Amino acid sequence: MSKILAIDSSTEACSVALLNEKYIVKRFQLAPRKHAERLLPMIDSVLKESNIALNQLNAIACCVGPGAFTGLRIAISVAQGLAYAAKLPCIAISSLQILAAEAFNNNNHSICLSSIDARMQEVYFAGFKRGEEGIPKEIHPQQVIGAENIVLDPRLTAASGSISADHSKWVKAGTGWAVYQHSAEIEAMKALLLPIHFPNAEMMLAIASDHYDKHEILKPELLQPVYLRNDVAKKKSQQK
Repeated sequence: MSKILAIDSSTEACSVALLNEKYIVKRFQLAPRKHAERLLPMIDSVLKESNIALNQLNAIACCVGPGAFTGLRIAISVAQGLAYAAKLPCIAISSLQILAAEAFNNNNHSICLSSIDARMQEVYFAGFKRGEEGIPKEIHPQQVIGAENIVLDPRLTAASGSISADHSKWVKAGTGWAVYQHSAEIEAMKALLLPIHFPNAEMMLAIASDHYDKHEILKPELLQPVYLRNDVAKKKSQQK
């Protein structure tokens, strides 16, 4: 089993979790605008409780977004600094996938629609199906979009049979659902809204272990934030 440190500060929440083979030590706080002062003490706390030195880890996993620009930069800077210091690889994980991981944890849900408030009347959105051992597999690409304009990817339909099928195993997670009315296609499904609002580093660990076992790791300098909104602006500029 791996020894992995997971870090997230992509939303109002700030969390850290450490996997020491089969044992997990975790910290989670709602700390808007206080990520910079909370993150390193939380990391130090889980390392001490686990009785593990930084250089004994196998990798550092970091949530790279989408999410709040400042929070993403803080988490990535911390992850890169620690990884450089201990000569460790990094693992990049999506905030939307983390929400789906919690939705699939200890239940039989098969599809999760993740939606995070992106401000400006938009949401960060993606769809996931349950993969092996509950690892979420993206089947609707991550995007930033007006919630009412979402059109579901046909792969979501295929994963559950048909769009008219029973959606009892479809669930929704994230802050975007409480803020905006989503597309009629989604609202008509009546998918269960779970009380999962923010990404949690503990839910990153299984995903990170899967990446590590498959050698899907990065050099620290290649760990980069996924803003989505910047990507869209760049594409529009290129089209002119």
